[in-house]
Amino acid sequence: MPRKVGFNVVYATSEEDRHSSLELNVHGPTVRGWQSARNCTYPQELILRLHGPTKLTRIQVLAHQYLIPEKLEIWTSREENASASTDFSYLGYITLSDNASTLYKSRELKSVALPETEALSLKLRLHKPHSNAHNTYCQVGLIAINILGEPYGQELAGQGDAPYNPHYISPYDDLAFEMYVDREVAKIIRQMEVKKLLAVEEERFEYASKLKVAMENLRKAGERLGKYELEKKYAIALEDYDKAKAKKAQAQQYRQQVYQSLEIHNLLEINGPVEKNNLSTAEDKEPTSTDNSNTAALPDDVTSPPRLVIPPNRDGAVSPTGPAHQPPVSPLRQKSKSPEVTDSPTNGVHEKQNCNKGSLSRRKTKSAGPALRSSYEAYEERTIPALRHSHTNEFTRECHLDSAETKVTSKLNDREKKQAALPIAVFGMEMVEKFYSKQFTDKEEGLMQLKEELKNFDSAVSKHSPNKTARATILLLHRALRDKVFSVYSLAAQLIRIFFAEFAADRVSSTEIARSVERLLPELLTKSGDTTPRIHNMAVHTILSMADCKCVRELHIIPVHLTRPVNSSTHQRLALSRLEMVEQLILSHGISTEKQRYCNCCSGLTCRTLSELGSSGLHHPAEAVRKVSERILVLVYKVNPRLVRKQLPPDDDITRRNLLYRQLFHEFDLIDLQRKKEAESTHKATTTPTRTRSTENNVTNLTKSPSRSSPVVSTGSSTSITSPSENSTDHKGDKMCIFCLSKGQVYSEEGLNIHYWRTCPMLTKCEACKQVVEISYLNLHLLNECDMRSNYVKCDTCKQAVNENAFENHRQDKKCTKPIEGYERCPLCSALVNQNKWREHLMGEHPCVNNPRSKIGKSCSKSPSNSQSISGKLTSPTGRDY
Repeated sequence: MPRKVGFNVVYATSEEDRHSSLELNVHGPTVRGWQSARNCTYPQELILRLHGPTKLTRIQVLAHQYLIPEKLEIWTSREENASASTDFSYLGYITLSDNASTLYKSRELKSVALPETEALSLKLRLHKPHSNAHNTYCQVGLIAINILGEPYGQELAGQGDAPYNPHYISPYDDLAFEMYVDREVAKIIRQMEVKKLLAVEEERFEYASKLKVAMENLRKAGERLGKYELEKKYAIALEDYDKAKAKKAQAQQYRQQVYQSLEIHNLLEINGPVEKNNLSTAEDKEPTSTDNSNTAALPDDVTSPPRLVIPPNRDGAVSPTGPAHQPPVSPLRQKSKSPEVTDSPTNGVHEKQNCNKGSLSRRKTKSAGPALRSSYEAYEERTIPALRHSHTNEFTRECHLDSAETKVTSKLNDREKKQAALPIAVFGMEMVEKFYSKQFTDKEEGLMQLKEELKNFDSAVSKHSPNKTARATILLLHRALRDKVFSVYSLAAQLIRIFFAEFAADRVSSTEIARSVERLLPELLTKSGDTTPRIHNMAVHTILSMADCKCVRELHIIPVHLTRPVNSSTHQRLALSRLEMVEQLILSHGISTEKQRYCNCCSGLTCRTLSELGSSGLHHPAEAVRKVSERILVLVYKVNPRLVRKQLPPDDDITRRNLLYRQLFHEFDLIDLQRKKEAESTHKATTTPTRTRSTENNVTNLTKSPSRSSPVVSTGSSTSITSPSENSTDHKGDKMCIFCLSKGQVYSEEGLNIHYWRTCPMLTKCEACKQVVEISYLNLHLLNECDMRSNYVKCDTCKQAVNENAFENHRQDKKCTKPIEGYERCPLCSALVNQNKWREHLMGEHPCVNNPRSKIGKSCSKSPSNSQSISGKLTSPTGRDY
């Protein structure tokens, strides 16, 4: 299993006198670390010789608080006596933070997994430091280095007979443990860990449980002993020898008391198994109580947390930890007012017994949760006090009910009394104190009393006006709405719905209702973006219920807040919940026109604000937000197409290459088609030419099909061009070519695609890339989109795409003339063609002579436009008018 690997630093490019590279060989609270020389050159290198051949798995680096290198490279070698001239293999690099966010008061511990590499030596290359005001001499420094790996080729001494587990990494080999725990205590803890693993293998579970608890208590005691040792070193640096002597005696006394109370000698079983270790806690009750009494008798100066007082402005005082003005504080430090060594397995029993002693007792023991969560112990070995910290648990509720007789309601301080002056005047001090209580059961009782007050309110009897009662109610509900306990939050949300639906209607003035909504809505919108589904759903339901109330709907406040445009920095959950609520309001309340904006009967959701909201949501990075925005725009487009298209980019080929806009414009085309079909059905009595023009206009809209992002058709798939009628449920049997407008029963889905690829006279195959394109678009295709476009150049005279090899001959050709305005040159026969008469040139009575499909095209049944005179014009999918 991976474990700590010892090493010695054999080479350093430079070092400061008081911060030698040898400091990196050991770990402990009093280690000062290595620092490079002042104003040194970079990069700086450190070479570490491992104590044996090792397969490396992880490296940990504890950086200095302000002498921080920007980058640290890792090199390995299999040579045992490596030096600066040895060839090392590059493994990778580590980047370190500049630490400006912590004001250079904490140290970064970087732990990096390494690819399994066999090595005997390790080289660290440190680059130039991050610049800051504290690093005046441009130095770099490291406090500690820890290497984890598995030995190979030989047995690593001192590891005991612990069972092998390749996936287990001891938490006591971690650098965060070693840097803050006394060395002697750390050694004992590692021995206990080996004993614990062996006990589990032998199924001595009582022994393993005692070792586990003893290891945790020893860790706490080790941190305190390390702190004592650091304070002793600091007192020596200040030449305060009396204090150093006192700290030494205090540490020795504390160490002896801890060893005796935990019975370290018996737990280590130095002379063989001890039968006492196999007894359960109940059977071993008397010795445990004796130990606890001994522990309780510790002196105050030992049991109290140590305090280090540094004399201010002491001249000549030099800290043993280097430039830092404060000793390093352990990230595992836990504040406790009782001796750590008394945390025995019986604490769980004591905590359950103390559960009935009221809020004061519970507040004292509540610190046990975060203390355990900050531990480096493995998760499966932690004791999680779930019952005591679950606010919705029935066990906790029973504890509150049992302590109701002795419970004392918390009193309001002066600031809270001033803040709640209005609710106190309306509802009384007793109810308001429940809202400000720290017990969630008190808050629930207060909300239930408030609910009864609102339901039984009678303006004729009450001495307070409805407006004043409403304002006091909103103050209390706003406070309850921010509570972290879900039962309180849920009850407050329910009471908000009752307030607007029952109490405020026909009682409270519109101004007061507006003030109430403005106060509650921001908090509800924040809750609607919560990660917890039940909190999110409750907030959304409350907002929509408020919007359905007649007194709130008439003010149009909620639509104004919800329809504010979202930007790309808006969080995904907040933006999504807002847009979904807007969509729901559109479906339930409808969309108002500009003239109806201030009408009491309308929804307040205008086309302009909704189109701005939808267009802003299209640019959000979250796909779910973009999808809801697309649905909102489609709903608004059915009411006012002009405003929606005004908010979007122009509907052209470039825009339709974007998949989102392509789908959106396709939905718009279907809506336009449906609208024109409805208009056509209402004018059945009109003449045939009129109906023909309407049909051709429908074809014009159909040609903007989302299935074509460009006029180029890839030869890799014959289904990339599809008839727009395939996407319409109204024309399932009507297959029409969108280029030549030939129409026939023989065109199935497959037959229509074959027509595109082989017979359509409006299309041709590009000889360069073998793609099928429109003949009118062939020149632009060769210059801009063709895979072989680098072989073609644009003639400055005739504006045609010409092959580079034939360019000189083309310039001498008489057909190379300047184009006439309104005409284009056919790429097949070089004849001038009117921009609006490409179909006549390719499919008329005298079609293009160089078009290989012209003979086949004559057999196509032409559209009614050949048999009737039509004043309208048809538009191709590329936007060209034929």
